[in-house]
Amino acid sequence: MRAIETTASFNDKGELKIDKLPNIKNQKVKLLILMEENEDIEWHQFSASSLSAAYGDSEPHYSLSMVEEPNPDYKK
Repeated sequence: MRAIETTASFNDKGELKIDKLPNIKNQKVKLLILMEENEDIEWHQFSASSLSAAYGDSEPHYSLSMVEEPNPDYKK
């Protein structure tokens, strides 16, 4: 079986428009649809994985009582 890769999109009517498709008469076709993920979701996943990698299991927990000089401009 030979694979052919091309791009496609849907028009306003919901019809599939295939770009640069060779002649495939009398051939069986399998269609694999790869949905583009929302860029925001990708950034959130990247940020979460980066944050979790920044702190190891052996990192100490700092309580407010351990702060020697509080920031007077800090607002909760």
